[in-house]
Amino acid sequence: MIEIIWGVVATVVIIVLFRVLSKVFTTKLIAAAILVAIAFIYVGFSLKQNPVGHIILECSVALGFSFIAMIGYTKNNSIIAYGIILHGIWDIFHHNGLLIRTDIPPYWPVFCLTIDFILGLYLLVVFKNPKAFSLLLRNPR
Repeated sequence: MIEIIWGVVATVVIIVLFRVLSKVFTTKLIAAAILVAIAFIYVGFSLKQNPVGHIILECSVALGFSFIAMIGYTKNNSIIAYGIILHGIWDIFHHNGLLIRTDIPPYWPVFCLTIDFILGLYLLVVFKNPKAFSLLLRNPR
């Protein structure tokens, strides 16, 4: 349960950073960069005392998510959001070694799944209606 709470807190921080960074970078660029970054976190975990097969698997999947980010960036923003949600499903496969047996911290899959689902849904809303959150977060005068 604590993983979910911290996942929600981390997602709120990420969304605030989105809002701040969107003054310099496009939301689509930030989202694509986050999708690539979160995919390669598992590569980092795999490099710690895991068999070569696990490293190859994690690298291959990370490259796949990078490809999804590039396609989303160039073709359709929503693909990036769906890619982040899909990464949440990848997290489920790691939970308690369900399908993927890469040695990772036990709290990580649930923590990351929480972030991926909330952030992916947030981005779907933002990409479908970019002004939705701007109107909600405006300072009333």
